[in-house]
Amino acid sequence: MSTFAGRLINTALILAFGSLFVWYGGKSALFLFVITLLIGVSGVLIHACGPRYINIRRSMQSNRMLSGETIHVRVELEFESRIPLLWIVLCENTPAGVHRKCFFPGMKRQFTYQYQLSSLRRGIYEWDNGRLYWGDIFGWNTISAETSGGTSLIVVPSVTVTEYGESYVTTSTVAGEGQLSEQRSLQGSRGHEFRDYQHGDPMKRIHWKSTAKTGRLQTFVPETMESPSLHILVYEGQAGYGQSWDDSSDHPAFERAVSMAARWIHQADMDSIPYQLWSSDREGLAYQQTHKFGEMQSSSDLEQSLDRLALARINQSSQGGAGMMNRMMLEQMSTGSRVVVLSGRMDANLHQWVLDAVNLGIQVEVQLTETAGTNLTDVSSAESKLPVTQSQSVVWLEQLQHCGVQIYNVADHPIPPVGKVVVTDVGA
Repeated sequence: MSTFAGRLINTALILAFGSLFVWYGGKSALFLFVITLLIGVSGVLIHACGPRYINIRRSMQSNRMLSGETIHVRVELEFESRIPLLWIVLCENTPAGVHRKCFFPGMKRQFTYQYQLSSLRRGIYEWDNGRLYWGDIFGWNTISAETSGGTSLIVVPSVTVTEYGESYVTTSTVAGEGQLSEQRSLQGSRGHEFRDYQHGDPMKRIHWKSTAKTGRLQTFVPETMESPSLHILVYEGQAGYGQSWDDSSDHPAFERAVSMAARWIHQADMDSIPYQLWSSDREGLAYQQTHKFGEMQSSSDLEQSLDRLALARINQSSQGGAGMMNRMMLEQMSTGSRVVVLSGRMDANLHQWVLDAVNLGIQVEVQLTETAGTNLTDVSSAESKLPVTQSQSVVWLEQLQHCGVQIYNVADHPIPPVGKVVVTDVGA
């Protein structure tokens, strides 16, 4: 019941019972008149002396979480009030929905409780402003005040548990005969290979064999090069994803491409291999995030890359694919660089861009997330079963294979399941 309706009902009852007592008298009429009058007076007091200076503090173990995981949120509520309160209800507009918590405060002015958010999709979320309600026992006089939001949470792409800690990119399906390991060996075979351990060096750069030989802790120092040799391109053009898709849900092929990009980034970080992450901004322009050779990668570098993937979206504009697939990207790469392209399927813009890269001497590896069950070398059978656009994509793929482009079908590669988004109360 709204505050105005409650007060209107209370006023009508006061007038009715007051008129009844004046006209007929009697103890019952007097009792009802006094009760409704007290309820009306209490409503005025609740409105005038209720909670003020409402302060809400939210804390989480981290402001980042993996998609599909669960995160606990601790809420501390504090306010001032000159009168005892019968009840209060705090409504939080969380990224997973509205969470309501009821308290019976009396003279207590500080409360702490927790709830958990589960199965959020990747993206950047923010708490909206909520409301704090309080009132009388009948609900005729219910007052509310707006509470602050503004807390941010970043949900980054997740990787499967079985791959974590071993290899995010397997050589049999995507790595191309262990080229990352070969690159790491070549990278460590030049320049000053080892030096004494210094405070702040990551443990993953310690060279244990040299440590055992010298008796001092030794760390690996890679040679400084002008540009990275590993480039990761997440294609966001709409034409690169042909499966039927509802804008209100996640596109499975695109989510798989983003997940695979996260695996490449994690693998490069684990192996101390610098990389470039290519995606597009909301205008469809190319965006580059670079970690150069000789620069020690930090946890913030990895977080920034994953944050960029958290924002990745299929570009709905017709020029989205062409806007980011420009030759300027290729001109910034040195000859012999390696590019990993992640897309649902091949389209005209991506096909031409890969051909330009091959002509410039760049090694290109294409990983397709939307071609399950398609034989890339049997064009005739594909043309009889697939739509024209998909048949053309198969022809493009065959042409790229003849040019030496490595093409892998990762449509069956598992991605972590994401359940229903829910917010659950877990008490104090």
